[in-house]
Amino acid sequence: MKTRKILNLLMLSLFTTFFLTTTSCKKQMDFDWTDGLTGSQLEELLLKDPDAVRALINGAYVTLGNSFHLAGGNFHDAGHIMSLQLAGDLMTEDMVQVDFDWFYFDYEIDNNRVNYRRPAHTWRMMYAVINDIHQAMDLLPSLNSPVMREVMGQALALRAFCYHILIQRYQQTYMGNQEAPGVPIILSVWDLEWYGTDGVENLTRNTVERVYEIILRDLELALEYLPERKETNRSRVDRAVAQGFLARVYMCMHNWTGAEQMAREARQSFEIMSASDAGGGYGYNSENNSEWMWGIKTTAENSMVYVSFQSHICSDGDGYAGLGSYKAMDMKLYSEIPESDIRKRLHFVDIPNGRFYNEKFRSVPQWLMDNVYMRSSEMLLIEAEAQAQQGRTAQAFTTMRELMDKRDHEWSA
Repeated sequence: MKTRKILNLLMLSLFTTFFLTTTSCKKQMDFDWTDGLTGSQLEELLLKDPDAVRALINGAYVTLGNSFHLAGGNFHDAGHIMSLQLAGDLMTEDMVQVDFDWFYFDYEIDNNRVNYRRPAHTWRMMYAVINDIHQAMDLLPSLNSPVMREVMGQALALRAFCYHILIQRYQQTYMGNQEAPGVPIILSVWDLEWYGTDGVENLTRNTVERVYEIILRDLELALEYLPERKETNRSRVDRAVAQGFLARVYMCMHNWTGAEQMAREARQSFEIMSASDAGGGYGYNSENNSEWMWGIKTTAENSMVYVSFQSHICSDGDGYAGLGSYKAMDMKLYSEIPESDIRKRLHFVDIPNGRFYNEKFRSVPQWLMDNVYMRSSEMLLIEAEAQAQQGRTAQAFTTMRELMDKRDHEWSA
């Protein structure tokens, strides 16, 4: 019965991934499915088609990119991972939304009250991704092949990513709050071997420290399974991205040596974008950007049109930002950027007429702006900050120079 369940779930995953490719579907349907299929036969079947094995984790990536059903409707501030990230940016002091009468994107504090949809949706979204991850884990009969270990590595890294988002949004930061109540930990049957438990570990709020223990273990195991980047597909988590996750986690834990090492290793295969790309055009919203480590290419099939990140960030487009719901850098921060820095030109400023908005993100025809989740410049900044936190200011300056040479030719510490 367990084999039949696995086969049914596998076929569903394969069907949703390959239904537009007739030959591929026929290939999958030609097999004689029986209840007598053994685990070893299933493993042999999966090994015949590595792409089919990789398809098992597709559900998690899809849920990250589109989770409107979890909010009970197409709410723009409670949808995909980019809406969650944008809302987080708007809660900082560095980014603002220009006052707009009829559309506030998480601009007012009541959007984050306990009974509002955003905290509920973020919770549901992350645990929905974790559920997709566990389904993928449970479909793997073993880890006896490189492709199966790769899929398990992606699953573990993505789960750590989800728990890190959860613990940061539902409790204070790690330092000084290790014993504070965190979030529930839900694991898979595979975790029995690794953690000595499976299924639901504790539906009550585990401590912050316990949640971070799970995050670290997941990422350490992921690094064992994930190969080095061998292709240009940036929509999947690979070893470099997992190292980037770990660098972010170490920063929260004030593990400066770990953050420095992971950030440096993560960005080794990625160049800092050129001055021309950084100074305008489409450098910040195209997967062809040399800095992009992880992101999603937008197509006609997955474009979200008015609900998309493009709609809410591009001041020159047909979306909400273009209609006047502008997003901009905080004016105090903007005023501190020297004129020699090419990033100064990424804002349109007309204060007398009440116009101040970003031109960093340019709208792409047919709503085809790609979305980035991780960039190598982020890793460089983590590396430099970690060095500075260890008192190695000169080395931090040298690291920063690699970035600033392509941003401000007159820059000095």
